[in-house]
Amino acid sequence: MLDPAVIARARMRAQRLWSSDLKDPQKALAHLVAIQAQEFAYARWSLAQRSGEPASSVVQRAFDDGRILRTHLLRPTWHFVAPRDLRWLMRLSGPRVTAWNARRCRELGLDAKTLAKSNDVIAKAVDEQPQTRRALAAALEHRRLSPDSQRLVYMLMRAELDMVVTSGPLEGKQHTYAAFDERVPAAREITRDQALGRLAKQYFASRGPATIKDFSWWSGLPMPDARRATAIAGRVLTRFDVDGRIYLFAGEQPSPKAARSRVDLVQIYDEIAIAYTESRDVLRGDRVNVVVPSNIGGYPHTILRDGELLGRWKVVRARRDDVRVETQIKETLDAPTQSSLEGAVEKYQRFATS
Repeated sequence: MLDPAVIARARMRAQRLWSSDLKDPQKALAHLVAIQAQEFAYARWSLAQRSGEPASSVVQRAFDDGRILRTHLLRPTWHFVAPRDLRWLMRLSGPRVTAWNARRCRELGLDAKTLAKSNDVIAKAVDEQPQTRRALAAALEHRRLSPDSQRLVYMLMRAELDMVVTSGPLEGKQHTYAAFDERVPAAREITRDQALGRLAKQYFASRGPATIKDFSWWSGLPMPDARRATAIAGRVLTRFDVDGRIYLFAGEQPSPKAARSRVDLVQIYDEIAIAYTESRDVLRGDRVNVVVPSNIGGYPHTILRDGELLGRWKVVRARRDDVRVETQIKETLDAPTQSSLEGAVEKYQRFATS
């Protein structure tokens, strides 16, 4: 019998939050295709959870080396993405994100001619080495392209979407931009239909069971394209009905057998929450009026028990050698659950100070 509890556990396994065989963060990222990453430090935790919980410095080194990239993709927000996947993903989603940004660009006075000129300035600036946002703002201003207001944000995003730049290594605590072709390997161009089919297969393999509406929102694809993508994926996907809602998955059949109760601390934008819209209610179990992600009472992050919402958590002290976590749970926990919660907190503290 497949029910929300079974689906929740199946997602934890598919996303490799449980029983991961992936032993380094870039392999975890390749499995997930892309993960939302505007909260940079916490997004690193999401990768660590899925790759044997390496030290924070290990994930950071993979980012600085360019084995993990961070750029605007799928939707107008930051994502981590593997270099090998960035070209085909950007060709698929870049034009749509550009279209989403068009109105704001007009409001900022960024017409096609201005954006073409800013692309040229940015490309020249990063030609020899990665540059910080501040350095790029100065280069643009020198060429009489004002970076004021949000103009810099949208000029840089357009350069990402046009495959001029992508993320470079951190310079101290500052993010940098690097030349796209220096960080992203050349790859054979694939057709749009091939890209649609690949994205659908990887989404449902790494996040299923999920619905087509879930996939549409996560991918940024309109529903006709999302349906076409799942049709192209074809026999790779299995469908089943739970209470009138059609779920799809790729891979192993979800098992109704429950494992030993487990507690996990996931960050506000973790894919276990953000990758679903229509079926996000699977997270809440029998709890109502729950919105994920959110920042309820100053507790932005989510505590899961067996893949379902248990409570919230936040960091109340963050020093290099001392990270404190505070939890908010509105029920009395039995001894095994309390022990599992304490273990989950210790895992995050160990990562954050490593």
